[in-house]
Amino acid sequence: IKRQSDKMAKLITELLTISRMDRNTLKTNFEKIDLSELLGFVCDEQEEINRGGSITLHRNISEGIFVLADRYMLARLAINLISNAYTYGRDGGNITVSLTVSGGCATLEVADDGIGISAEDIPRIWERFYRVDASRTATDKQNMGLGLSIVSQVAAFHGGDVQVESEKDKGSKFTFKMPIADK
Repeated sequence: IKRQSDKMAKLITELLTISRMDRNTLKTNFEKIDLSELLGFVCDEQEEINRGGSITLHRNISEGIFVLADRYMLARLAINLISNAYTYGRDGGNITVSLTVSGGCATLEVADDGIGISAEDIPRIWERFYRVDASRTATDKQNMGLGLSIVSQVAAFHGGDVQVESEKDKGSKFTFKMPIADK
């Protein structure tokens, strides 16, 4: 009962977030934030949550990258991408989280060597409630198919963009780009 109530609470929270973004009623606090620091905290949290597993998280986070953003929303984007990498990763596999600056944009990449996504599914992964197939979802009982939809909306909300490169059985790389803050 507790597991199901936690699952329902998570679903309701995600649906409310999406609904508020759709209606432009989501309370936001755009401020200049250190994305490097925020990403470090998210990585720490995800490593702690996944402690005891066999997947190794590698970091390549350039320091001092500032963006004008809502801290909570960007944390949600990073959490969704990194937790998906853990969920769909392979035992003994690797996740690499990178943050760099190029051409006035901060670029966050989350890459894994997990099960990947087939080419025919890639265009649909951003849709609400879309779940790829039984083999991807069999190990993920908590997945509602909303995480990547939220990632896409948060990216757009920040004037950014998110893309994916993936190959079945070889892994995935999600790339999020957004403008850096003026100095």
